[in-house]
Amino acid sequence: MGTVATHMSIKPGESIERSVDSVQGMYAVVIALAISEAIEILLKGVNGTADLSRRWLLSGMWAFVAFVFTLIPFWHGMNRHLDRCYLEKEGDVRRGAILLDLFVFFAEAGFLFAAGLSLRSGLTTFYCLGGLLFVDMLWALGSHWIHFRDKKSYSLRWSAINVIAMIVAFGVIKCNFGPRSLMIVAVLRTIADYWICRDFYFPAPKTK
Repeated sequence: MGTVATHMSIKPGESIERSVDSVQGMYAVVIALAISEAIEILLKGVNGTADLSRRWLLSGMWAFVAFVFTLIPFWHGMNRHLDRCYLEKEGDVRRGAILLDLFVFFAEAGFLFAAGLSLRSGLTTFYCLGGLLFVDMLWALGSHWIHFRDKKSYSLRWSAINVIAMIVAFGVIKCNFGPRSLMIVAVLRTIADYWICRDFYFPAPKTK
C-alpha cells in the first residue's frame, strides 16, 4: 500500500496565534522556575534555625513579598500585551515585533529568576527587581513607538509607573530605610499599576 501524505493547513490568522502561544509558553516555563526557586528558599528559611528564621523574617520575607507582588502584574501584563498587540488589534499589526517581545520577556524572566534565587542575599533581590523595572521601562517606550506611536497606550503608563517606582526605591536605599520599605514600594507600584491600567488588565467583554 502506498503512503498517504497528509498536510495540515493553517487558516489565516492562526500563524500569529501559534507564535503568541509559543512565546507565552516559553515565558511561563522561566516564570515557573523562578517561583519554584523562591518558594524553596522561603521554606528553607522558615524551617532553619531560630536565628536564621528571625533574620529571614526581617529581610527575606520582605523580599519574597516584593518578588510576588512584582511577578504577578508582569506575568499578567505580558499575556495581555501579546493578546492586545497581535490578536485583538485591528488594522496594522506589527507581526515581526513579537521577536523583540520574545527576547525582552526572556530577559525580564531572567531578572525575576535572579530575584527569586537571591531572597536571602540582602538587597540583591531588590536590585534585580530594579533592573527588571528599568528594562521594562525601555521596552514599554519602544513598544509604544512600534504599536501605538500616534495614540495613547498602556505602554506609556507602564513606563511612567516604573520610573516613579525606581526613583522612590532609590531614595529609600539612599536613606537606609531597609527591605521592608522597599517591599512597600513594590506593593504600591503593583497597586498603582492595576488601578491606572485596569481597563487594559480587565477589558470589558465585547458585545455583539
